[in-house]
Amino acid sequence: MLMTIQVVQLIGFAFLMSLGQLLLKKTALVISNIDNFSIQSLGLYKSISLLFQIPWLYLALLIYLFAITLWLYILQKVPLSIAYPFSALAMIIVPVAASQIFSERLSFSYWVGAILIIIGIIMIAR
Repeated sequence: MLMTIQVVQLIGFAFLMSLGQLLLKKTALVISNIDNFSIQSLGLYKSISLLFQIPWLYLALLIYLFAITLWLYILQKVPLSIAYPFSALAMIIVPVAASQIFSERLSFSYWVGAILIIIGIIMIAR
């Protein structure tokens, strides 16, 4: 059985991973708004240098660094077979946040799947 602090840490990890994904989406949107941005037209080196001029990318990488650090801490205390299913929370958090931030639509089947993920995590955490 997981202690409350471990559950909070696992949920925190899922939120950090989700935030990283949302920041990568923001980076992708910035890239798509740059005129003539394509690896074919600019070349690989110029495309990469342009990518590293986008602040959202750095923030995403920093968030991932924090998430990895937290994950390593969690794995010292919690078996992977119990901890890993909590990462599936990101599959719920990211689309819900994307629907609010980026106006993406969520289908009925998404909500059914989200409920099943939550039920699965509850069953594993007991």
